[in-house]
Amino acid sequence: MELSAEFSRVLRCKAVSQTSDTIYSDKVYLPSSFLSSLLDSRNRTNNQNSAHNQFMAAHHRQPLHTPPDTNNASDYAFGDSDQLPSPLIFRLVQRSAVPPSEKAKHADRKTVYCGVREFSSEEGHVGVPEWLMRDAGLVAGDSVAVEFVRPEKGLFAQLQALDGAAKQIGDLRALLEAHMRSKLTALAVGETFQVPVGGMNRPLSFSVVALEPMNVVDIVDTDLSVDIVHADGSVINSHMDDDSIGELVPGVAHNVEVTGGQSRIFQLHIPAQIKSTDVVVTCQSGGDVSVCASRLVRNVSILDNTWFDYSLPSQQPKRLRIEHNELPSGSNNVYVSIIGFAAATRATVEVHFDAHRKAESTVLAETALEVGSNESVCTNCGSNVPKDRFIMHQTVCERHNSKCQHCPRVFKRGSVEFEQHWHCNICTEAGDVDDRDKHIYFSHTPHACSCNPVHMYASVIELTAHRRTECPERLIECQYCHTNVAQGSLPTTAEAILRGQHEHEWSCGSRSISCVKCKAYVPIRQVKTHMQLHEMKEQRARANIVPCVNRECARERGDNPLGLCAICFGPLYSGQHDPDNQRLLKRLARTMHSQLTSGCGSKQCKNLHCASGRANVSNDTVPLTQTAAAAMLIPVLKAYAPLATATNGYLIIDYSGIDLHLCI
Repeated sequence: MELSAEFSRVLRCKAVSQTSDTIYSDKVYLPSSFLSSLLDSRNRTNNQNSAHNQFMAAHHRQPLHTPPDTNNASDYAFGDSDQLPSPLIFRLVQRSAVPPSEKAKHADRKTVYCGVREFSSEEGHVGVPEWLMRDAGLVAGDSVAVEFVRPEKGLFAQLQALDGAAKQIGDLRALLEAHMRSKLTALAVGETFQVPVGGMNRPLSFSVVALEPMNVVDIVDTDLSVDIVHADGSVINSHMDDDSIGELVPGVAHNVEVTGGQSRIFQLHIPAQIKSTDVVVTCQSGGDVSVCASRLVRNVSILDNTWFDYSLPSQQPKRLRIEHNELPSGSNNVYVSIIGFAAATRATVEVHFDAHRKAESTVLAETALEVGSNESVCTNCGSNVPKDRFIMHQTVCERHNSKCQHCPRVFKRGSVEFEQHWHCNICTEAGDVDDRDKHIYFSHTPHACSCNPVHMYASVIELTAHRRTECPERLIECQYCHTNVAQGSLPTTAEAILRGQHEHEWSCGSRSISCVKCKAYVPIRQVKTHMQLHEMKEQRARANIVPCVNRECARERGDNPLGLCAICFGPLYSGQHDPDNQRLLKRLARTMHSQLTSGCGSKQCKNLHCASGRANVSNDTVPLTQTAAAAMLIPVLKAYAPLATATNGYLIIDYSGIDLHLCI
């Protein structure tokens, strides 16, 4: 069934720059005038329907327009109101005139469906993501009709994976759910979309084979049942199946052969009771490798890793240590990559659990500096020599041994080891001549990150540190959607910084769910704190704890005349003699009056009884007048009126009726 367009406008197509928001997303950018025209069109339609219904009702006939079905969220959103539905879904139809001679070239053009990100595009143009333009066969400058349509909510979708790498994904359904929730608005039979996978160099492609209840469906805020099949029709398993990944077993030596730039990847399972794990790689007959490991990234590389050993070729064997406290709870699988450098290299890989590395002792070096009373230090080799044999030792030592001019190492004169000895002229690193190329590449060659090609890092070491920390492309396991995704840009809000969350987790945690106890809608990232508040209230009820009178506070009431906790009462405390509490009430009145008229000044305040809180919550920047603020103080001061009246040393006051809101 073809969807009828309720509104249409022809615009020029242009590609939008690829960012973390637009890449792989089906949301387009429309001009602001498009929104105005859409609202005007809806208002005219509503007015016409209303006039016709009144005429039909006067003549006792069936109205043309029936009231919306409140059980259907889509119909209710399109009722006789000025509000637009959510989401807005549009159909892009190519309208450019194609010469007959070029019809074959443009035969692949088709209709695509999309959502809208912003109404901020250049006037007369629609900004379309590049992948969506390719899927529709559009080029920049084409005229397209942007049609407003209303597809039904999707119930079922059958997707076909066009890439065999889909079999390697551990939880493909969770990955698709996270991508479709954040990037896609509608699905249509025959369309192809791409899903980025953390740790893979290219995205996975999926084709929409079948949909229910119609060939175009809305997938926003709906429970969509999805079947995933391979290109040959077989069902994709939920576990990984990749023959190119080996398995490391403790006590078994694994022989590998890699060439420069190539790698061999292994999967290592570390039992929960193991405290430390050593991966030992020994190169045979020359050559050199680097050892990297990661918990999330399958295609472990020089840049994307959690643990690494970039030691020089002369430093054998390579040893990579993984401590148990560096692994998150419940995660015991690690991917280890053996990466070749320069020439082809054969190496042996071994795994040892709970191995203890021998500490390098400096006792000998320290004792060598202690010269006895009857000893002298050889100026050539630095050894302590008895004085009676010093002249003979020095003569023989200078004839047979040569000392490095840059370090205290001593070599046999004319030996291959002495000829191969090398020092970096930029830093203090030393080794063999064969170490020069790798050291220069890893320590002194500038590199740029793909997240910002303009900025250059001084070395691979610095770039790797960036990729493991603040890089937007860093792979994380989202604590909310439980998929391996790029963490996104750095946080900008105070709460996100305190939580240590980047763009993806902050956005993913903003989704709301209903609390099972109070039925309130709570953001996912605040569910833990929200449930702790419920637990605290239950504990307080069981322990008969009396709360603070301040409605903005949840602490226990303290021993003071106002019934506040120690934190809330602190700013009102004074050491002056005040037997009738008159000075205390004046300080309370001044504090509340200043709070109502001037505010507390905090940008995080949410107290609606504070000028700053009203400005933060509802953008109400108009302060209360002095008279209005004083009127709001009267009920509180009247409630505290009997504060000075005491019987047998006890205050007679009902704190339950006091509506006090103090900023904390």
